[in-house]
Amino acid sequence: MKKLLPTLPLLLLSQFAFAVDDQDEKNYTTHYTAQLKPMVVQQLNAARPEMTAAAVESEASAYVSRMAGCQLNALKDFPEVYRDKAILPVAEGADLAETTQSLNQTILQDIEDGKLTKDQATRMVVTAQESVQLCMNS
Repeated sequence: MKKLLPTLPLLLLSQFAFAVDDQDEKNYTTHYTAQLKPMVVQQLNAARPEMTAAAVESEASAYVSRMAGCQLNALKDFPEVYRDKAILPVAEGADLAETTQSLNQTILQDIEDGKLTKDQATRMVVTAQESVQLCMNS
């Protein structure tokens, strides 16, 4: 026990050093929104040509902002290694599609290495998808 006590602060510090903080969450939302908004604007323009540019802009902003929050909340339920790999790169400005591809590769590699079962991976992804869907519909 005496040997464990001096290392306890180091263990606690190491857990918090890699945790997603409020600034990371804010940055994630900002970068997620900036990357997805042009695509949503384009889709709204095509689907609803009667809308004014200002209305399209407003609706796209609201939708993408909500989506970013829902996605972030769903990712926060992932195990830490996957959560950090999904959130932190985007928070730092990385491309969302590339980050998602990298996360998928990590999950597949972990399945191959036996660190994660296919059932665990499927459950993790399906739960996140359901969480996003419920959030967007509420």
